[in-house]
Amino acid sequence: MRRMPPAILVAALCAVIVSTPVTADQFHDHGFNPNPVLFQKDAQPYGVDITTWAERATQWIWGTPLVQSPLFDSTGANCGVNQQGPVWNIARIAGPSVFSGTRACTIPHQKSLFLFIGAVVDDYPCPAFPDFQPAPGQSLYDFLRADAGPIMDQVDLLEVSLDGQPLNDVFDYRYASDDLFSLTGDLSLQEDLDPCITGSPQQAIVDGFFMMFKPLDPGLHTIVVHGTATAFGQDKTFTYLLTVS
Repeated sequence: MRRMPPAILVAALCAVIVSTPVTADQFHDHGFNPNPVLFQKDAQPYGVDITTWAERATQWIWGTPLVQSPLFDSTGANCGVNQQGPVWNIARIAGPSVFSGTRACTIPHQKSLFLFIGAVVDDYPCPAFPDFQPAPGQSLYDFLRADAGPIMDQVDLLEVSLDGQPLNDVFDYRYASDDLFSLTGDLSLQEDLDPCITGSPQQAIVDGFFMMFKPLDPGLHTIVVHGTATAFGQDKTFTYLLTVS
């Protein structure tokens, strides 16, 4: 591998281009849903599957300069940067391997919430690590997936709660790119986020845990995320204090 193990809770935000109109049916479950506050795992919120939302999220955070990045904002002051469309996105609080932090954010009413819990993002080419190359005959997609998957497999505890109520089957909300997508990172993030960023379009995949919350009622809400990857010495807890107004 060409990079240090990524933080277990690498969260990001996504700017969206919405081509499908919002309908009441978007919020209706079709079959059993273990977490009615969430869109179902195989849903297509606003006409887009959750894997694609994750890829858009990755582009958002990789493309936002460090000085504006919600990922590296420890207070929530940047939580509204470039938020667009019917989905409001929640970023983690960047920190060391063992870390607990809190972020506060005010969110407009009737927005769904996209929670990028944790993921590995592999982009190519990576000039910083010239030996990071597919084996002869191996596709680039298979190569990147084979690199990212085992890292995410090391997550050994993952808990998410909304307003004190634990969500069920959190490990089931893992998604991975089913094809390469184009990713353009901002060069200011090379040191703090991804040494492979070139500032030009790169091919990439993402593998991680993601949830899309249906719009929350107006008022105060708390989302808590706790995850560990013991093999990497990681234990992180993030508390999001959300005001929906």
